[in-house]
Amino acid sequence: MREKILKYTDANNNELILDICFAAVGFILGGAKVSGTFAPFCLAFCMASSRQAMIFSFGGGMLGTMMFFDSSSIIYICSLIVGITLKLIFNPNSYFLSAIFSIISLGSIQLASIMIIPVGFSTWLLTYAEVLLCGSITVLFQCALKSIHKKSHSTSELIGFSVLSMAVLVSFCQINLFGFNLGRFISAFVTVEATLLIGVTGGAIAGLICTIGLSLFTKDFSLGGVVVAVSGFIAGVFRPVGRAVEASMFVGVYLLGCAFFGGLNVQSLIEVIIAVVLAAVVPSSKILKTIGINKVKSVNNNIKVNDDVALKLQFTANTLLDLQQSVEDCSKMMDNLTSKDISNIYVQTADDVCRNCGLNTFCWVTSYNDIMRSFNKLSSILRENGSVSKDDMPIFFRNKCCKLSDLVNSINFFYKDFLCKEQTSRRVNEARSIASEQFTGMSELLMEMGEEISDIVRVDEKSALIVKNILRDRGNEANGISCLLDKFDHLTIDIYLDELPDKMEMRYLTDIISDEIDRQFEFPTTTKANGKYRISFFEAASLSVDFAAVQTSPKGNAYCGDSYDFFMDTRGFAHMILSDGMGNGDRAAVDSLMTCSTMRRLLQTGFGFGSAFKLLNLSFAIKSNDESLATIDICTIDLYTGKTKFVKAGATSSYIKKRGHITEFASTSLPIGIIHGLKYDKEEIKLSKGDIVVMVTDGATSSGLDWIAAELKLVKEQSAKQIADEILKSAKKRSNPEHIDDITVLVSKII
Repeated sequence: MREKILKYTDANNNELILDICFAAVGFILGGAKVSGTFAPFCLAFCMASSRQAMIFSFGGGMLGTMMFFDSSSIIYICSLIVGITLKLIFNPNSYFLSAIFSIISLGSIQLASIMIIPVGFSTWLLTYAEVLLCGSITVLFQCALKSIHKKSHSTSELIGFSVLSMAVLVSFCQINLFGFNLGRFISAFVTVEATLLIGVTGGAIAGLICTIGLSLFTKDFSLGGVVVAVSGFIAGVFRPVGRAVEASMFVGVYLLGCAFFGGLNVQSLIEVIIAVVLAAVVPSSKILKTIGINKVKSVNNNIKVNDDVALKLQFTANTLLDLQQSVEDCSKMMDNLTSKDISNIYVQTADDVCRNCGLNTFCWVTSYNDIMRSFNKLSSILRENGSVSKDDMPIFFRNKCCKLSDLVNSINFFYKDFLCKEQTSRRVNEARSIASEQFTGMSELLMEMGEEISDIVRVDEKSALIVKNILRDRGNEANGISCLLDKFDHLTIDIYLDELPDKMEMRYLTDIISDEIDRQFEFPTTTKANGKYRISFFEAASLSVDFAAVQTSPKGNAYCGDSYDFFMDTRGFAHMILSDGMGNGDRAAVDSLMTCSTMRRLLQTGFGFGSAFKLLNLSFAIKSNDESLATIDICTIDLYTGKTKFVKAGATSSYIKKRGHITEFASTSLPIGIIHGLKYDKEEIKLSKGDIVVMVTDGATSSGLDWIAAELKLVKEQSAKQIADEILKSAKKRSNPEHIDDITVLVSKII
């Protein structure tokens, strides 16, 4: 009997707690407004609630809506009343009926409001969109709420939980305490905690959800959200090193991102630091127990988990692309609704000056055509001078208008307003373009992450232990060691250290690790981030590269406007990067150096060409108010297979000598930094031993292109350095002495 009573009591307590949670969520969603205007989330949540939780969710929703009351709240209060009435009468159980009743509840009140207070077509269109959105969100919320007690969730249920989380975050963004925003704090805390618990995947997904939530509240928060998401993703890479390093990396990347994009302020920095400290000190076991998870599975030890995570990332990427397309479609629709015709200023002037004039009937009825012709003649004067005077007015007005001074002042006033709106529209379009590029770049990054995760077959713990013992014997203690096998059975070893060993030590480590693991490794590549080092070993490939670079600048220039880089990554790829800053001298040198260094960091981190180009182009768009341009020329060689990719943006032709035949790869794209939505040229070819790749800047081709192919045909057994020196020597001889540009030659010979 006692066991039955306890069971009954526990069940009642659980139901009561759940009802209180429904009331709390309803209360919170009462303040969730997109851009401070539209608030469909509270009604959608209430209509998605079960009949048992309905009273609690509606009660909480009513209190929340009144708590955040403004001029539009009366519409949502009335909608909630209509909604609870329909739900009590009909008790809809299907997703379809719940969505229909949500649409009826909000739509009927909005329609009544429009009939009482007429609005413009654009406002009517946005209201219509909000009503349909309310119905759609109701379905997603219902999917999420009906699966609360499930142990596993479908894709639609996970999306429902994500949208519900975004709506709650939007509401918290309304709350400011002592100048600090609660929504931004929560987004940072959740992203850091997800990064600490799950790693790269958790940080990326949580950061993405929080970014969308912050952007829905106001576009001013979107940039900070993107920086938090990227910080969570990069910090997750350091999960093997420990929670303290992960948290430090999050703060470091956040500071770097804010400084880079110019969004750093004291309040947001303090919010992030407090969130990181709080997330770092809260034990993971407490968080996991709270959300009902006993153990987080490692995505690296299970092929099926890898595939599932990859699919989720790719689905999220596709969702971002859909969201970008929806934003662009809506923007185009709004542009069509917004008139940008200069003739509108004359309509406004007539309404301002002529409407109450005693001669209104005489002018606008009997001489309408003369008036409009006279007005239209003013447009060119306004565009040229920025204003008009009495002397600029057509004779018709000077002879017949009794309010000429008022007319001139009104035209000048409305023209300034027109120019202001025109300038604002240009800035909005530019911001929209940048935001669209961010959506696409983040989508491509998630796609690439999914592909990379799906390529990892398993963690080689045995090899990691061998490497750990080797380092310990040498007196080195690593912060973390990662040994990953891909689907081609290639082993990659990443060692995270506080200090970088010298070259002799790394040569010894290469030899001893190769012997102990029984795999031949290349000399490692090193990457530095936030004062820490990563040493990456990859298996020796069947091919290698003899690389050489030479360059020269016009006399008198302290800086070369060309920059280049060559490096090997952890996956067995050799990369050549060449950039030519527009012009020559220090300004061109800065642009080309930024291009090469940024592209190297992105490619080393794991970005693909698509997302790397978008981020680089975006960096040029925001780094300076002045025009800033640079070409970029990349050649990437897979040393395991010989497959070679060429990618160009505004760069001059490259030349490939393959089995004695010369192939030219030309570019028709524009340089980095000119336009948003940059397009780049790409080509793919398979190389083998003895083949040669030559990349040059336009200073080498000022006298033509054919001579480089002719020079390459004469090449026999020369080294890459000899070939580069010979081409540079010929280029200098052929250059125009009156217009000498920077010349750079890169040569890679496959051996």
